Amino acid sequence: MRGLLSIAHAIDGMNRTVAQYVRWGLLANAILITANALSRKFFSLAYASAFDLQWQFFAAVVLLMAAYTFQRDEHVRIDILAGRLGERGLAWLDLIGICLVLLPVCAALVWVSLPQFVIAFLSGESRATRESTSHIPAWIIKGFIPVGFFLLALQGIAEAIRCAACLRGILPRPMHRHRLIEDR
Repeated sequence: MRGLLSIAHAIDGMNRTVAQYVRWGLLANAILITANALSRKFFSLAYASAFDLQWQFFAAVVLLMAAYTFQRDEHVRIDILAGRLGERGLAWLDLIGICLVLLPVCAALVWVSLPQFVIAFLSGESRATRESTSHIPAWIIKGFIPVGFFLLALQGIAEAIRCAACLRGILPRPMHRHRLIEDR
């Protein structure tokens, strides 16, 4: 179990590092939005690619930060049972949820989105449509989808390892999870 816990710790470190870099995408997006607004207001210039980049920056941040959000237990939870289950009950609930919901959903989304990324990459597909003249390569945003869900699945594995360690009495629940029990 100690080896598995070291793998969970390595996954945590990787997702923490990804988050440290990706969070700068929010600043880049704020600068881009400001520049777009100023360009339109003062120079009457609008660029389709700049508008396209705005939502791509935001989508990238959401997709690539989901694993870190899960790691910190700051994701959306429905904890109507938290006060009644106690530490072991919550560990079981999290473990079952990860194994029966999170990991299969992540695997399905990686499976479905990866071929779309490969096709877009190999064909040189751009974001240009009848409504937009943006020439940003489509593979960029399509690549964030499988990567984001893969990182989330890895974090799910790390959390499942911690749940199993808690159930075996090797490791207590992380402190932020204790709040779920105490807040009732």
